[in-house]
Amino acid sequence: MSDDDMKKIAETIQDLMPTIELLKSMQESGLTETLSYLVENFNVIFNYTTKMELYDLITAARKLAKVIEPLSRLDDGELEPLADVVASLPDIIEEARKGAKERKTGIMDLLKTMRSEDFVFLMLIAMAISERMRK
Repeated sequence: MSDDDMKKIAETIQDLMPTIELLKSMQESGLTETLSYLVENFNVIFNYTTKMELYDLITAARKLAKVIEPLSRLDDGELEPLADVVASLPDIIEEARKGAKERKTGIMDLLKTMRSEDFVFLMLIAMAISERMRK
C-alpha cells in the first residue's frame, strides 16, 4: 500500500468516527439489541400489525353498519334529500355561524323563528334524539 492509500484510509476512518461513536453508544444503551430484535422479528410484528388493522377495519364496519341499517329503512324519496343535506352540512354550518355573528335578533324575531315550522321540526327531532340517548 502506498502512502496515498494509507492517507485515504485514515481520512475515511476519521470521517466515520462520529458514526462509530454513535454505534458504540447505541450498543452500550442496548438499542442495537432492540433494533436487531425488530429486524429479526419483522414478519411477526408486521403480521400482528396487519391483524390489528383488520380488527380495526372490522370494528369500523360494524359501527358503520349500525348507521346504515336504519337508513336502509328509508325509501328513496326520503333518503336522497337526507343525503343532500348531509353532503352540504359543512356549508350549512358555516352559513349559520356567519349568520349568527352578523344578525342582531330581537325578541319578536326570536318568537317568529320559534313559531316557524322549521324550528318546531328541529326541536321535535332534538327531543326525540335526547330521549333515545337517555334510555
